Amino acid sequence: MKVKKISVILSLAVIISLSGCSNTASVNAPSAEQIQPEEEPEPTEEELAAIRRADTVVPLLEEAQELALGYFYEEALSCLSKVPEEFAQDEEVTAAVARYTEAKDSFVPYDQPVRHIFFHSLIVDTSLAFDGDYMENGYNYWMTTVDEFKAMLEELYANQYILIDIHDLCEETTDENGNTVLTARQPLVPEGKIPLVLSVDDLSYYDYMKNDGFPIKLLLDENGDVKNLYRDQNGLESIGDYDVVPILDTFVKEHPDFSLRGVKGIIAATGYEGTLGYRVNDMESPTLEEDREAVRTVAGRMKETGWQFASHGYGHKHTAEISNKALVDDTVRWKEEIASLVGDTDIYVFPYGEEIDYPSDKLTYLQSEGFRYFCGVWAGKAFVSVKDTYVRQTRCNLDGFTMKTRPEAVSDLLDVSKVLDPDRPELK
Repeated sequence: MKVKKISVILSLAVIISLSGCSNTASVNAPSAEQIQPEEEPEPTEEELAAIRRADTVVPLLEEAQELALGYFYEEALSCLSKVPEEFAQDEEVTAAVARYTEAKDSFVPYDQPVRHIFFHSLIVDTSLAFDGDYMENGYNYWMTTVDEFKAMLEELYANQYILIDIHDLCEETTDENGNTVLTARQPLVPEGKIPLVLSVDDLSYYDYMKNDGFPIKLLLDENGDVKNLYRDQNGLESIGDYDVVPILDTFVKEHPDFSLRGVKGIIAATGYEGTLGYRVNDMESPTLEEDREAVRTVAGRMKETGWQFASHGYGHKHTAEISNKALVDDTVRWKEEIASLVGDTDIYVFPYGEEIDYPSDKLTYLQSEGFRYFCGVWAGKAFVSVKDTYVRQTRCNLDGFTMKTRPEAVSDLLDVSKVLDPDRPELK
């Protein structure tokens, strides 16, 4: 490329002007025609190849590496398959392909029952939740604080736990009659990792929780991430990580190896006060359609980022005690008002953790509505049972009651003394 040295001419002009000897300078100064343009050397083939590699190969290597951090090895290898032919034998590319192929094939079966932990909405401000009123003891029993939950994630991560999908507990096949048949299987995880299922109950941000230090609802921030709206005791509102969903989302971003292929957890939703903080149960609300659309949007984004939904019953009723008709009515309403917004599900989380009989008419009905995974509550050892048509898994509540009364029951998960919030009062 030819470049004329205009700066030289300008510099000479300045010198001539300052000297005041315009005639002499004009005689001695070279003309523009006399200044020979300087040619830059043409890039070599090696330099051109380096440029092409930087433009095509490096971005693919970086994308594949990010995928591999979350165990998306198939996707990482697919990404590297797009490397141009001329760089197919690139040393860094071949090493990455070998590394991800080996990692993909190195998963091992976990041969023990898989733990399932669950939470309710987190306490943000302990001074409001534990303020001595009639709600304090309930919060103290069944809720977890933000600080405790964050400490628990650190403990679980350090103890080599990894979040998996509840559907990894079995193999689903279809028989000759078109019926789904479930077969128990040992979930495959990276060697040394311990699989774990996580769920969150309710997440409706009920009216009784107002002014007690809990978030108000879930929403999307300006980046399209799921966050909480929180209002402090002075009425100041802020958007951020104030509950299980956004806190876990952020943790997995920072520790992608805590989640197997982006899995987060299950939201066991009720409906009698709406869901996700939106009162879609109020048919007279002037913002009903707006709120419904907000739930669809937030739930859609949650499912894109590794979350699933389950039925927790519309009215949070005692499934084992209510009549068959009441169960039908409750389930129909949940499907009409909640599933229509968050999507269908095959997971049923029993309110109060109270399971029904297996088999029973209620089980048959719930199965007819598409439910195959059933979760009760037991803070003891993990329990998983896979039958031809359903899966049972018990859940363990990591709340004040468990931490205060039976820390030994969860010692395989974490050290309670390292996570217990010092602001938590004694149970009454």
